[in-house]
Amino acid sequence: MTLAAAIPSPAAEGPPTQLEGFRLRCEEVAGVGLDAPGALHEFSVQQPADFWRTLLTWSELPRSGSADVVLTGDDVATARFFPDVRLNYAEALLRPLPGVEDDRVAVTAVHAGRPPEQYSRAQLRAEVQRAAAALTDLGLRPGERMVLIAPHTARTVVAALAGAAVGAAVSTAAPDMGAATLLGRFEQVEPALLVLDRAGMSEDTAAALVTGLPTLRRLLVLDDLPLPAVPIPADRLAELLETESVELPAWERRPFDAPLFVMFSSGTTGPPKAMVHGVGGTLLEHVKELRLHVDLRPEDTLYFHTTTAWMMWNWQLSALAVGAHIVVNDAPVTGPETLWQVVAEHGVTVFGTSPAYLQLSQDSGYRPAEAVDLSRLRAVLSTGAVLHDWQFDWVAEAVGPVPLQSISGGTDIIGCFVLGSPETPVRRGRCQTRSLGLDVAAVDQDGREVLGQVGELVCRRPFPSRPIGFLRDPDGARFHASYFADHPGMWTHGDLIEFDPDGSSRLHGRSDGVLNIDGVRIGPSEIYTVLRGLPDIADAMAVEQRDPDHPGSSRMALLVVLRPDAVLDAALERTIRRTLRQEASAAHVPSLVLAVPDLPTTHNGKGSERAARDAVNGDPVLNAEALRNPACLEAIRAAVAARPASALHDDASLRRTAAHGQPLDESVLHDVTRIWCEVIGVAQAHPDQDFSDLGGTSRQALSLLRRIRLDLGVDVPIQTFAQRPTVRGLAQAVAVAHTTGTEAEPVLRPGHGRPLFMVPDAWGQLNLYAGLVERLVTDRPLRGLHLALVDTDGRHRSIEDVAADALARLREVQPTGPYSLLGYSFGGLVAYEMAAVLREQGQAVPYLGLIDVLPPAAGLTRSELRARWWAGRLESALPRSSLPALAGRLRAAVHRGTQRSGTSDAEQRFFRGSHRVSNAYRPGRYEGPVTYYLAQSRRIIVGNTLAAWRRVAPHLVVTEVPGHHMDTDDNGTGILGRRHVATLAARISTTLA
Repeated sequence: MTLAAAIPSPAAEGPPTQLEGFRLRCEEVAGVGLDAPGALHEFSVQQPADFWRTLLTWSELPRSGSADVVLTGDDVATARFFPDVRLNYAEALLRPLPGVEDDRVAVTAVHAGRPPEQYSRAQLRAEVQRAAAALTDLGLRPGERMVLIAPHTARTVVAALAGAAVGAAVSTAAPDMGAATLLGRFEQVEPALLVLDRAGMSEDTAAALVTGLPTLRRLLVLDDLPLPAVPIPADRLAELLETESVELPAWERRPFDAPLFVMFSSGTTGPPKAMVHGVGGTLLEHVKELRLHVDLRPEDTLYFHTTTAWMMWNWQLSALAVGAHIVVNDAPVTGPETLWQVVAEHGVTVFGTSPAYLQLSQDSGYRPAEAVDLSRLRAVLSTGAVLHDWQFDWVAEAVGPVPLQSISGGTDIIGCFVLGSPETPVRRGRCQTRSLGLDVAAVDQDGREVLGQVGELVCRRPFPSRPIGFLRDPDGARFHASYFADHPGMWTHGDLIEFDPDGSSRLHGRSDGVLNIDGVRIGPSEIYTVLRGLPDIADAMAVEQRDPDHPGSSRMALLVVLRPDAVLDAALERTIRRTLRQEASAAHVPSLVLAVPDLPTTHNGKGSERAARDAVNGDPVLNAEALRNPACLEAIRAAVAARPASALHDDASLRRTAAHGQPLDESVLHDVTRIWCEVIGVAQAHPDQDFSDLGGTSRQALSLLRRIRLDLGVDVPIQTFAQRPTVRGLAQAVAVAHTTGTEAEPVLRPGHGRPLFMVPDAWGQLNLYAGLVERLVTDRPLRGLHLALVDTDGRHRSIEDVAADALARLREVQPTGPYSLLGYSFGGLVAYEMAAVLREQGQAVPYLGLIDVLPPAAGLTRSELRARWWAGRLESALPRSSLPALAGRLRAAVHRGTQRSGTSDAEQRFFRGSHRVSNAYRPGRYEGPVTYYLAQSRRIIVGNTLAAWRRVAPHLVVTEVPGHHMDTDDNGTGILGRRHVATLAARISTTLA
């Protein structure tokens, strides 16, 4: 099915496309007509020297030197382009252009809460030249490297272009990435200069970066915050630009392959690979794509929603070279309308986005064409994931008769292999065409081209935007292994693709076997490396399996071929899990371990993880004919079918194992084993197997103890569980709690003076505060309150009733004030009601701490309720550096309405009850001091959250803390998670009264 017409073709009204003009130039060179479908692309790959020389000349990029030598060879891995040509990236982007007024707007920077900034071409050129002079004065030299960590702003554009103008290689990232992640990337860059905009960055990140990057000589900040105390000289760019004596440098041109950008792979098989891209290849590829495939002109306005951690930031930056106006945006997305409003308000003609944002807009029922003025919009580009057929239909119906162009390539080539065309109709679900000059094809496992079926995406001839190489890869071995080992003589990209004879294509995801388990990418090679040390395992293969218990999620299945006489019993399975956890990480521990007689292997001896994945999931195996042992697929299917979903040890086994330790009530051990298996997702649980050896996470630990409370009626402190994290140890803790009961006001940490009371969470537990209790800097005692959240009939009690119970328990420990109260989320509402009642009774409450507590729905205005609803759906639309993680978040968002990921039905039902009473609570006026600890990721709805609280608590003081709202998660990024709890503890320690 063909949808909206493409960007106006020569037959339509309007000026001819730039592609048409370029085709005429190529026809002069070729001496033949090139207007037949596919003829221009065929010319571009069969006569590469003529094509690339013609493109360089036609583009009129400013350059020096001779273009007579186009290619130094025909090997895609080693050929160099234009060895005698010299360019300057900043000059190419900022030079005066014929027919383009110098006072025309070049960059519009959109911000939250303040007016946009604009730079004309002349202003931007002058600012970049002055900034380049300042960088030179700071000692930055050509060939050195500069790291730039900043949001998507005009200041970031200036800093990046200034570094490029000097001749430094620039490497960028977003400031919301953690220090460990940033160091994992930039330590291998060995930068001389670090440029920071600390907006959205935790306070200690700057110091950690300076400490962890020993090659740094200077720090330059773009923001207005006080200069950090660091052991190297620190300057502020704005102050340096105020110097009147700055001598503006000339644009010094450098070789075609001079390093321009250092980009990063996903890091799925170790530390992210640092890929170096050259000036000439980047420029020529971007100008080709922008002018010929997008038909971008000086009168266009391009807005691609991106961050500085994504290659689309670099791609959009290059649009300045064609004279186009670009829009950059560091404001948060607050709903499906946010980006469409930017498109309308700034007259965007070409809008770049992601499938996730388009899906968010569609799912919400939002119709942009009816809501905002899209009269200038002529094309929508989408990348970052596979576009589904229905999304093309939605754009045609809800946005208008504009082409939706699916484009795909990657950081590896800083460009696109397949993308749009101004002369080709759009077909649902497909990319329109191959990129000119790139000999892109789908091949089978023997390297033979295939049409109409799925194959490996390869490029068979040299192309200028191929990386120069990797850093810290002196012999090029890692570079060669990454792209050229699978199909010698070809660039193998790692994607699955299907081409039709018309040149259009459909992407089918990754081909390299990388696992994407709920958005966490795991390299199978890391698993295989660890398993080589186990003598009972001859071979192994890890694949993704759709999780039958959590629709939309996936889990890891590990297939193992055992050596003769070895048996996959409980002991060996424990050894496999424990070894992977200890030598790799908890993320590498499989959910399912299956013994199989053989693994699928191709005729040339390569293992086929794709075939194994299809067999595990019960899908048709598309490449079965390419296997030398297709019979193994049935054995894999049989192993999956034979594995029980939740088999426990039989009662005799329980009795035998229990006899080795302290005698336990058999029913307690059985109940704990059942809950353990359900929470962790394993079929069996040995009573003495360590929780961590099964890959148990902090999130699962909390879930396990919640289930113990809900199913068995007792509270087990997480500290008690941590001392003996086994089924037997937990069962013994449950037995003790049954005997002694649960202390109503437990001492979480002893001390002297007035206690700080911590109010329990939505499940009535205190375990989520464990990291906080350990790290708070205070001599005062820390006490908890165990509260009944439901009545004897199982109905949830109101916030007011729970608070009344809490006050009674509070007074048993501390009869009179002053009182200090702290609560997270649900517990924060209870703490607020407690404080309000105490003040009404004349008691002093000098400290009330609310940890990221959303105001109840009953206290919100209609507009605030609407904003909260959108914010709940927003996470899947926000760009991240990890695109597979984005897909995982989108899947989670789709299923959020039915079940929170990783929680049982019992947990979910109880949470919904707590959620209902929370939203029914209407906070009263509170005149006392309130300290609100705001999760930084919550800032997308910060106005709605804080406005509602400030209406009832006028003395609210806000302090931001890194992380998101979730109490804990597998990645430790929640506000109470392992990455950020120390910062939260420091903030609370400072503000505690």
